[in-house]
Amino acid sequence: MQAYSALPLVGLILLVAIVFWRRWLRQRRTGASGIWLFRSGGAGLKLRDGAAVALMVLAFAQAVVAAGWPQALPLSQADRDTAAPLRHVTGAVLLFVAFGLLVIAQLNLGASWRVGIEEGARPGLISGGLYRYSRNPIFLALLVFLAGYTLLLPTLLSALMLAGAYVGVRQQIAAEEDYLSRTYGAEYREYARSVGRLVPGIGKMDHQ
Repeated sequence: MQAYSALPLVGLILLVAIVFWRRWLRQRRTGASGIWLFRSGGAGLKLRDGAAVALMVLAFAQAVVAAGWPQALPLSQADRDTAAPLRHVTGAVLLFVAFGLLVIAQLNLGASWRVGIEEGARPGLISGGLYRYSRNPIFLALLVFLAGYTLLLPTLLSALMLAGAYVGVRQQIAAEEDYLSRTYGAEYREYARSVGRLVPGIGKMDHQ
């Protein structure tokens, strides 16, 4: 485990760095940050924003412990398993795949990039790049990242965070798709009928 113990922390730092880089790029190009956490929507949306922040704090806290004091986490039995090296490599690969998806998907969004829902905004519907195959490649990248994190740190907390993130992502997707449907109408619904919600071919609007 020692060779991989710092990877979750490094991955989280890179994840946050990517978000701040994209915020800086949008601010430079448009004059607005695009960060709408806690600034729009009702109580349910604000609760999900709070849960996302709490999840990130917990993930960082566990990753710091894993990097500095790996023996403090209940990983010893898992690491005695003969499959542990494969689990570590798979987790690391998923982290790097997530980074690639995240950077490309955020660049594909251009001026439409936001964190949260900006009611009333109409920057244009994005359907090119990764969005030809997934309506929500950024959320897919975050779930892939957390799957890799969980393989590297296979604790009960990691499993609960992954499950909670999936539930939160599905609820956030539903809220964002309601906004997109109201904003772009038939154009969005036609797009959603041909592109999967997270992965290609699954979760098209016709099948919801």
